[in-house]
Amino acid sequence: MRPIVSLAVGAVAVIVSATGAIATKPDGVVSNVILAQGDSPGAIEERIQAGADWKLTLETQGESEVFHQDLVIGPGGRTGWHSHPGLLLITVKEGALDFYDKDCRKRTYAASQSFTESAEPHNFFNRGGGNTRLLVAYIVKKGVPRRIESEQPACAAGLDLP
Repeated sequence: MRPIVSLAVGAVAVIVSATGAIATKPDGVVSNVILAQGDSPGAIEERIQAGADWKLTLETQGESEVFHQDLVIGPGGRTGWHSHPGLLLITVKEGALDFYDKDCRKRTYAASQSFTESAEPHNFFNRGGGNTRLLVAYIVKKGVPRRIESEQPACAAGLDLP
């Protein structure tokens, strides 16, 4: 039987340092709840075609873990620089955030928008006056931490980032 991966979408998990480097810590996290967690019984192999102009391919080797998270970051809060050993699908449920990638390119996401995170270091900030709520689905290699701490990249030194 093929595994079915349900993706309710949100972001920050258990903080685990993968290296001895000094990482930037999260700040202003109001709530961080894992809603569900499950293992895939084997590799995930999904190929979906919807009409002539859209398709999705998702393949893993070996077993995976899937986590669903509800994350709330308060005004002025941040995730800290980090990465993930897999794919995250994120939907902004409330508020907005500024997302910075490893090259310090900024993207802003608001309520009802979705984006992905992965193995490249990144950080995001809630610069608004209210909470930002994210729904996140993780697909990561079974048995590894969902979050890997990262140092702030050199390009961030010139930015107005806490």
